[in-house]
Amino acid sequence: MIDFLPSIRQLFAFVFFITGIYFLLSTAVGLIRFPNLYTRLHAGSKCLMAGGISVFMGCIALEGISFVSLKLIIILAFLLITNPIAIHVIAKFDNNYNLIPKVYTKEDFEK
Repeated sequence: MIDFLPSIRQLFAFVFFITGIYFLLSTAVGLIRFPNLYTRLHAGSKCLMAGGISVFMGCIALEGISFVSLKLIIILAFLLITNPIAIHVIAKFDNNYNLIPKVYTKEDFEK
């Protein structure tokens, strides 16, 4: 009898990996293309969280139930706690000190 559990587990892992890579690439594009700090922070926080969760879930699905999966869950919990706090601190700092970013024009890029 053919055992389908490893192939199904690999299928779920690859779906998680592809989803995570999509979100991580959209994070990179958002950080490059968005005009100001707040929209870049939004892309950096939301898409990075979705991409990180998806990649870690793919690793956990691929690894199965083991001590390595427990370590991955701990790293995922650390990511879930620290990423929103770091984004909040950056946004709060910008809001408190009214930092004005330099606006680039076409002439700046032609130099």
